[in-house]
Amino acid sequence: MKLNKDKILAVFLLLFCGVMINSSFHIEDPGYQGMKASYWPRIILWLLSIMSLVMLVKSFSSENKIDAKKSFSLENINFLQFKNALICFGMFVFFLSFLEYLGMLIGGILFVFGLLTFLGGRTLKNSLNHLFISIITIGVMWSIFTFGLKVILPEGEILKIW
Repeated sequence: MKLNKDKILAVFLLLFCGVMINSSFHIEDPGYQGMKASYWPRIILWLLSIMSLVMLVKSFSSENKIDAKKSFSLENINFLQFKNALICFGMFVFFLSFLEYLGMLIGGILFVFGLLTFLGGRTLKNSLNHLFISIITIGVMWSIFTFGLKVILPEGEILKIW
């Protein structure tokens, strides 16, 4: 039996989900009507557990198809193939670091616009579509949280609403 990336990742995810599902039983119930605070974390963790189990089973069933080149080794990782993902994570860190100053509304619009422009092309037509999508999606999300759920998101230094 060879260890490959899928097996290692699936076992790690199953262990992680087991610990987190166990920890979800210690989430305090605030006493509100409706669903408990632990409801959605458990749903997500159980779904992740099922997907990890499927991944583990598939990695065992396709064991004979794995080449020696595909076995896990840090020397075999080419970080340039993850360039877009690393840039997106960098943009997310940049967004989080300026969240207090820009606020959720302006920062979110700039973040979504930046990601869409980076991943979706830089033509004028695409940029206008990206701007429209950014304003609508972040505006709707901000409105739902602010007015529907009564959760005040970071407002920033530029745009003081409340």
